[in-house]
Amino acid sequence: MRRTIPAIAFLALASPASAQSGGADVPPSNGPVTGDGGGAVYKKAKVKRRPRARGPVLSSFSVSRRIYLRGAPGRVSFRIDGGSPLRDVRIYLTPAGAKRPASTIKLGRRARRVLHRVRITGTENGVLAAGRYTVRVGAKDSRGRRLRRAAGISSTVALGDLPGPGHRFPVAGPFSWGGPDSRFGAARKGHTHQGQDLSAAEGTPVVAPYRGTIKTVQYQASGAGHYVVLGGAGEDRDYVFMHLKTGSILVSRGQQVRTGQLIGQVGNTGRSFGAHLHFEIWIGGGWYSGGRPVDPWPYLHAWR
Repeated sequence: MRRTIPAIAFLALASPASAQSGGADVPPSNGPVTGDGGGAVYKKAKVKRRPRARGPVLSSFSVSRRIYLRGAPGRVSFRIDGGSPLRDVRIYLTPAGAKRPASTIKLGRRARRVLHRVRITGTENGVLAAGRYTVRVGAKDSRGRRLRRAAGISSTVALGDLPGPGHRFPVAGPFSWGGPDSRFGAARKGHTHQGQDLSAAEGTPVVAPYRGTIKTVQYQASGAGHYVVLGGAGEDRDYVFMHLKTGSILVSRGQQVRTGQLIGQVGNTGRSFGAHLHFEIWIGGGWYSGGRPVDPWPYLHAWR
């Protein structure tokens, strides 16, 4: 005779075993199983997230030191890398110790992954006051993300002093700047040109660009001709005037002079080929006494 299994027993066989009976629970469908020797532990599967896109990165930044000389173009060089187009690139000029820039130069959209060279003078938004400044580059990309700098790259460079007001142009009359051969650094036999030549008619007045003390009044037949050296009061600058007209010099060594005071006249003495003033500026110790010459061109433009 055929034996019938009760319904309640069938249900017990069909149900999964429990941990108390030595079996294992059915693992969840949303995660893997890990064993710990005493049973089964179930962990929820981790969902991998896509890495966040990175914003613009300043990968190169430098400033030509001439930028602090107002009146002559300086140059800021920079490169920005990143995945999104740049929409708001700016250069900030900030007084030393200040929190807000005194001048913001808006460059707008700029290409990525190329080296940019931007000429600036410090007069883009009005003439900056004399003092020490820092220059910084900033930017945003098309997604509004701000510029950050790459490792080892500085985003700020300190500049020297902007020349202050109160100086005078040394030639008090019509003049011309001359060509490339008149500029600072032009090649000369055995050396380079250490000043700026200002061509003018013989007899044109030459004045002190700033008050100070006359250090030297000399004559050199093989070079400078009649020349004068003036030490600027309270400045680390010596001003040198060469090829002055014979008999025109009105100052003497040790004399105190005021800004704009007559020094002499443009001449053609010494090793000179045409009437002109050879004008030099020395810093860091003075003229031939531990100092060095710097390009007078930016100063002359600022004073003019």
